[in-house]
Amino acid sequence: AEPILFGRVIDALSRTPGVSGSGVWEAVWPLLSMWMGFGLFTIACSTAVALFSDRLAHRRRHLILGKYVEHVLHLPLAQQTKTHSGRLMKIMLQGTDTLWWLWLSFFREHLAAIVSLIILIPVSLYINWRLALVLIALCVVFSFLTHFILRKTQALQQQIEGHHSDLAELTSDTIGNIALVQSFARIQIELKSLQEISQRVLGAQFPVLSWWAVVTVLTRSATTISILCIIVLGVWLYTQSLITIGAIVTFVAFAGIIISRLEQVVAFANKLATDAPRLQEFFDVLDTAPEIKDRPDA
Repeated sequence: AEPILFGRVIDALSRTPGVSGSGVWEAVWPLLSMWMGFGLFTIACSTAVALFSDRLAHRRRHLILGKYVEHVLHLPLAQQTKTHSGRLMKIMLQGTDTLWWLWLSFFREHLAAIVSLIILIPVSLYINWRLALVLIALCVVFSFLTHFILRKTQALQQQIEGHHSDLAELTSDTIGNIALVQSFARIQIELKSLQEISQRVLGAQFPVLSWWAVVTVLTRSATTISILCIIVLGVWLYTQSLITIGAIVTFVAFAGIIISRLEQVVAFANKLATDAPRLQEFFDVLDTAPEIKDRPDA
């Protein structure tokens, strides 16, 4: 609503050249009042969303942590010995932290970003379909680049998480048996093993970081080109009497909103892809069916 009202204010001012101050205020005051109302509404909604999303995320985090511990405790010893305790602890901590972040960020920020994208495109088509095509093209470019990079980095991300689990196992063994390690003078050997796993983590991590750096450069370039296209096309449409100055201003503001929302969605997709292997490990443990089950009336 705010970019549309901003454009209407610009149009109202451009239609009243040389008019007295009272005449100008009479033209823009209703628009400014609506703008103020939307601003108060946004503040109230943002406060409510932040409050309830925080409460939901923290409540769910402790609930899922308790569920995980209860499930592991009910697994027979034969199944528990198949997975290292250090790995189980790492899976629990990282899994609950990841789910907490997912709930919190999605309901606080990213859900609104997705909804705003769904609303902005039809509204922009209604205002001026020619300029709206530029915004649609920008969304397509962001979607294609994100999908391409996710496919490129998915396998590497799974390798990274596997190396992190190996690291958790080795660290847990070493710290949990410090007296044994010192007795057999194995400190340097254990440290060397730790460094080798760390190098494997970095070897898989750096290509992922490089791919996302490329995406950042390409999306920033697409953003700059899109805004420039909106201005150039808007000026040409204005010379053809097909658009008003206020509509051009509205679309520039639309572009800024869409770009920020797309960057939010891409960052969310990036974080989700990074954390997907952790969630996979977490739910693999929760989905493990006990080989020995008590009867319901036991």
